[in-house]
Amino acid sequence: MNGMSLPLRRTELNRETPFFFSCRQCLSCCSNKKIQVNPYEIARLAANRGLPTADFVARYTHDGGTLLNWEEDGTCVFLDAQGCSVHPDRPLVCRLYPLGRHVFLSGAESFSEIEPDRECKGAYGVDGRIVDYLNSQDARPFMEAADRYLNLFWRLYQVLERQAVEANKQDAIVNVFQNFAADDGAGDLGLIDVDAIVASYCNKAGIPFPKDINEKISIHIQAVEAWANHSRRIGKHETKKGRPIATTNSGKKPHKTGD
Repeated sequence: MNGMSLPLRRTELNRETPFFFSCRQCLSCCSNKKIQVNPYEIARLAANRGLPTADFVARYTHDGGTLLNWEEDGTCVFLDAQGCSVHPDRPLVCRLYPLGRHVFLSGAESFSEIEPDRECKGAYGVDGRIVDYLNSQDARPFMEAADRYLNLFWRLYQVLERQAVEANKQDAIVNVFQNFAADDGAGDLGLIDVDAIVASYCNKAGIPFPKDINEKISIHIQAVEAWANHSRRIGKHETKKGRPIATTNSGKKPHKTGD
């Protein structure tokens, strides 16, 4: 859950930190929040709505498919009179509330506790642990998927680092995703369009399109990794071909620099 300026009550917590929260379904936390989503969450929400991922992104998200839409009054696009209409497939940030999870490239993990909304009627306490709350919210598959995509994005970042100088990195990021989309038939959405990427990969590999969401995500990551590895090999080859030839006045045979 990305702020609209969410103040923190506690930071640098871990899974064993005493914590308890019981939601009373007052729905105050479903307003005035920016809900970030990753490809796994998009795939789950799209399946919940019975839509291809491209259609879901177009209808329910903005900022390139990274944020869920909200209504004019600030409420989540999936909030209705009965509450969350996609509750079984709600994103990780919704499952964690009022906690935030922070993962570093080293693999280290920490949690923070958000100050409750003024209208929140949930019950807070310390009669449990953060790990108990995570289990009660079925957060494990969402956290595992988030960690896999964090590692994937880091590898993509390493690819684009070789394609751009510091001043042009933002353009390079866009180019990386556009090139990937062009290679794997994902239109303008790049890696966000899980269904198109998986369908293209399955077609090339001669395997059936998966029905299971976890298998779909595994193939999606495998497809992006294969593209990244291919781009890395091409980059190394072009760098090797582009090495300047050293000149000499000694009459000796020229050699490539770095040999």
